[in-house]
Amino acid sequence: MKTNSYSYTKEGNDPLFTFLTKHGLEYYVSFKKMDLENENFNRLYAIDFGELNNKKFIKDDLIENTIIEIIFDFFTSYPDSLDNKQLFRSKLFDKWYSKSDNKEFSKLEINYEIPEEEIHYKLEFIFKNEFHNIETVKQHIKTQLDDFSSMK
Repeated sequence: MKTNSYSYTKEGNDPLFTFLTKHGLEYYVSFKKMDLENENFNRLYAIDFGELNNKKFIKDDLIENTIIEIIFDFFTSYPDSLDNKQLFRSKLFDKWYSKSDNKEFSKLEINYEIPEEEIHYKLEFIFKNEFHNIETVKQHIKTQLDDFSSMK
């Protein structure tokens, strides 16, 4: 085990990583490849993380270090559950990501609304800079979202 993070295990092809904290809390980090029929979504992944047993969050810096390490290790190794806690995870990840000072990856956040249906999407993407240009990804995602919303 590294001294600044917990050891973790990987399961499955759409990888699920888990780790146990010193407080006995079990966390997961999952990755799901965006499987859309649009080449601009190649090598894009949806990432989710949280505590598996819905126990109270305990402040532990090794949790954020481990999740960031898993994410960066995932993208190095693989170059190619809605529970109403997405906003909490998003804010927490934003904080951790900004502290990571990593120049190899970019994080893109897109807020998309369909006012007539009162729908609000908050999408976040992290990707390697060598594969994608952030402005190009942003434009293609917005185009795809417009296409989805017009298909109703």
